[in-house]
Amino acid sequence: MPHDYVFVGPTLPTAEVTALLPGATPLPPIRHGDLLRLAPRPGDRVLIIDGLFLLTAPIRHKELLDALDRGVVVAGSSSMGALRAAELWPYGMRGVGRIFEFYRDGVVTDDDEVTIVHGPAEEGHRPLSEPLVNLRVSLAAAVAAGVLDRAGADALLECARQVPFRARGPRMLRRRAYAAGLRDSHDRYAAWAATHPIDAKADDARELLRLAAAGDRRLRPRDDADAVIESVGTVFFEAWRTRHHGGTAGERWVNDAKVINALMILHPEFPALHRRHVLRLLVGADPGTPPSEVERRALDLARQRGLTDEGVTGSGWLTADERKLPAAEATLRVLVRAFGTVNNKVLPYRCLPPELARPEVLELTRRMVGSALRLTDRLPHPDPHRPLLRLRYRPTVVDELLCRLWGCRPEALEAAGWDRGFGDLAWLRGNAEPLVSWLKVATARPEPWYPPTRPVESSLAKAG
Repeated sequence: MPHDYVFVGPTLPTAEVTALLPGATPLPPIRHGDLLRLAPRPGDRVLIIDGLFLLTAPIRHKELLDALDRGVVVAGSSSMGALRAAELWPYGMRGVGRIFEFYRDGVVTDDDEVTIVHGPAEEGHRPLSEPLVNLRVSLAAAVAAGVLDRAGADALLECARQVPFRARGPRMLRRRAYAAGLRDSHDRYAAWAATHPIDAKADDARELLRLAAAGDRRLRPRDDADAVIESVGTVFFEAWRTRHHGGTAGERWVNDAKVINALMILHPEFPALHRRHVLRLLVGADPGTPPSEVERRALDLARQRGLTDEGVTGSGWLTADERKLPAAEATLRVLVRAFGTVNNKVLPYRCLPPELARPEVLELTRRMVGSALRLTDRLPHPDPHRPLLRLRYRPTVVDELLCRLWGCRPEALEAAGWDRGFGDLAWLRGNAEPLVSWLKVATARPEPWYPPTRPVESSLAKAG
């Protein structure tokens, strides 16, 4: 059954949200990654009122476009919702309210007109400053009521505009107006505003929720009248998804990036599967193409593009021992390493071979990672003032364990990491370190901890 999600903070209290739109799930102000973690389904409605920025990355346009493209209704008003709707309405994001229209029509162009300072969630995101857009609407109403003329209203608005958004409020406006010689205009406006309070952001938010409750067609999914959405599934977008999407394993949130890293490190068949996967993508072969044919086509492509034997041995992708390999094998290794390694900031789902991208494999691995993280959390942290740094195990300990796990010498460890898709040794160590405690326990078992056949299903199931 379709569901409503409302991202709201200082503009409206959550109690009013659920009163206006029964059954909705109120969520904190939206920020980068929230939609990817939420993963709404087609038919669901995402209503954005408030959002975060500055101290955290704001919601990205591609995150919203992805949801729209998947059939999710996305609508906004008031604050961050109005901003993003004004930018994405041609693609099917629906905007509601006067503030959205201000931005859509170019009446207002500065983001800071809707920006305020507010308290933490524990205090209900209590507003600590006043948004300029509320003053704009209030001054326009005062002009319509004959309290001010247009010149006086514009002068007062300009006084407030010159102040950073963190300091905007009635006392600030009074000081600025008096200093600018606008005492009379300010006092007449202040006396009128005291009996005619206006909160344009809250009014727009209430309108959005009422339309949603009434099933108004203005909040419809994107259709053929909207512009075509293109180029959403980039490598960077997939990297965002792996970092923010995930699931709970043993009361521990485990994102997909940790699951992919665990498979890259632990699965004994990963190098062979990865090699086949990278070469197949490189030559554009179908999944059913025999590996020998894929390798032949990859070698042909390398020769066509001018990759010589000298270029292979001098590329830096081979160890000293590997430079003695037959030319064909050396070329294939260089191709896999050059085109199949990624860095920690760009880890897409496409790193996984299709044999390991099955839901059951991913979920079993997630359970193992959750167990590993819980085990690591029990260890005392050597620097409690920097808890985000992974300092529980020295790099030499991590290297020794990986060499034993993969059956390689220390000088060949980085090359072994390349064969698993890791772009450099530092990234490999950083992602292996949280698994060290679990690996020490797993490798201490009398029987092989990771059987060579159906390894994920038979071994990781024990780790949950």
